[in-house]
Amino acid sequence: MIKQNILLAVLFSLGFFFATGQNTERCSACGMDIRQNQFKARAEKTNGKMDHFDSVECLVQQVQSKASQTFVALAVTDFKTEEEIDATKAYYLRSEKVSSPMGANLSAYATRKSAQESRKVNGGDIMDWDALNNYFTSSSFGVTEHVHHNHGPSSYAPSGVMGDHLHPKGGVMISLRSMYMSMQGNRNGSSKVQDSEIYQNFMVAPQQMGMEMFMLGLMYAPSERVTLMLMQNMVSKDMDLSARMMMDNGMSMINDFSTSSSGLGDLKLGMLYGVFSNGKNSLHLNTKVSLPIGKIDSRDATPMMADAKLPYAMQLGSGTFDWTLGATFKQNFSHFTLGIQQLNTFSTGRNSDGYRLGNISELHTWLGYNFSNIIGVNARLSGSTQGAISGMDTDLNPMMVPTANPNNYGGELVSGGLGTNILIAKGKLILGVEFNAPLYQNYNGIFMNSDYSIHAGIRYNVL
Repeated sequence: MIKQNILLAVLFSLGFFFATGQNTERCSACGMDIRQNQFKARAEKTNGKMDHFDSVECLVQQVQSKASQTFVALAVTDFKTEEEIDATKAYYLRSEKVSSPMGANLSAYATRKSAQESRKVNGGDIMDWDALNNYFTSSSFGVTEHVHHNHGPSSYAPSGVMGDHLHPKGGVMISLRSMYMSMQGNRNGSSKVQDSEIYQNFMVAPQQMGMEMFMLGLMYAPSERVTLMLMQNMVSKDMDLSARMMMDNGMSMINDFSTSSSGLGDLKLGMLYGVFSNGKNSLHLNTKVSLPIGKIDSRDATPMMADAKLPYAMQLGSGTFDWTLGATFKQNFSHFTLGIQQLNTFSTGRNSDGYRLGNISELHTWLGYNFSNIIGVNARLSGSTQGAISGMDTDLNPMMVPTANPNNYGGELVSGGLGTNILIAKGKLILGVEFNAPLYQNYNGIFMNSDYSIHAGIRYNVL
C-alpha cells in the first residue's frame, strides 16, 4: 500500500504541474485536442467568436451542419508553409500518404501549383473548395474515423478498464498500470459471517488480504481497424489468517499468521478490431488470450506446515489458456463520453494441478466529462459473475480454510468507481487514477469480503 500511495502522489503532482503550463486548443467539431499545426483550421462567426478545428474535414462538417450565415470567414493552414490561408480559395489534396488527424487524408495548399507538387510526391486527387464540399455531401467521404482514436481526457476510459480504444495506423502506446485491492472479513453468500461460524467447518479463518499488481502494457496499430496488445503483470499477494488450535487440555487458542506470494502473472496477448466508427459512435471487438506463465504452486510457512501449498486465491496464474471475447461501444458528446464494455473469459482444459478457474462475464459502463482539454473526471458502474472452480488441487485440504475449497469460489459482484484522467505533454501522456468500491456482492459459499480497489496508470502515446 505504501508503494501505491507514492505512485498516486507522483501521478497527481506531475499531472497538475504540467497541466498548469499547457494550453491546448480543442476542436469545435469533434472535441479532440488540436495537435498538428499543418492541418488546423478556424472559422469566424458573425458574433465575433472563433471556432477552431484540428482538420479540414472537421471544418467542412461544421460548416455544412450550420446555416451559411453563421460564419463570416473560413481559414485553413497551408500544409507546406504552415501559414493561414483563405479556405474558400485554397486547393485540397486527398492522399492516403498524407494522413490528417480525422482520417480523411486531406491537406490544404495556397495555390494549385503547390498542390500539384505535393501530388507528384504523394499521389491522390486535387479539389477546390466547391468540389470538396460537393464530395462531402454526395459520398461517405465526410464520415471520419476519429471516434476510435482518443485525444480528450473523457475519451479515455477509467484506469480500471482496459482495451477501450483503438489507435490510428502506426500508433504505439506504452503503459504502466498499478492496482491495489483490499479484502476484509468474510461473507457467506451475500451476508457477512463471523470467525466463530467459520470455525464450525474450518480450522482457519481469513482476516484480510491485499493484492498489488503492476502491469506493463504495449499497444500497436498495424492498420486503422486493428490494434494489437501485450500485457504482462507482476503480482504480490498477502493474506492474514487466524487458526483455531486445540490444546492438550481440550481448550482452544487462536494463532494469527500471514502468508504471501509474488512473481509474474499470466501473459496476455490481445487484439481490438474496429467494426464501425462515425462522427459520434464507435464499436470495436475485444479479443484476448492469456498464456499460463504465472505460478500455481506458490508455497509458504503456516502453523500447520513449514512449506504449505497456498490456496487458489493466493496463486499468481490460472495454469490454463484463457480466452476473452467481447465488445466496446463508445458515444461522444460535446463534453461527455459514454462507454459500454462487455467481456467474457473462458478457461480451457484443466491445469497441471487438476482444476480450472470459473468462467467470467463482466459489464462495464462509464461516463467521462471534460473539465478542460487537460483534466476529465469519470464515473463507472461494473458488474461481474464468475463460476465455481472446476476440479480441485489434491495438495489442498478443503476443510482447512474456506479459500482452499473450490466450491466457495465464484459469485456476483457489482461495484462503482470515481476517477480522473489528466493529459499532459500535448496529450501524449495520460495519467489516470480511479477508486472503486463494491455496491453488492454475493458468493457461492464462504469467501472474503471485497473492500475497495485503487487503479492508477501512466499511458504514453509514442506515435
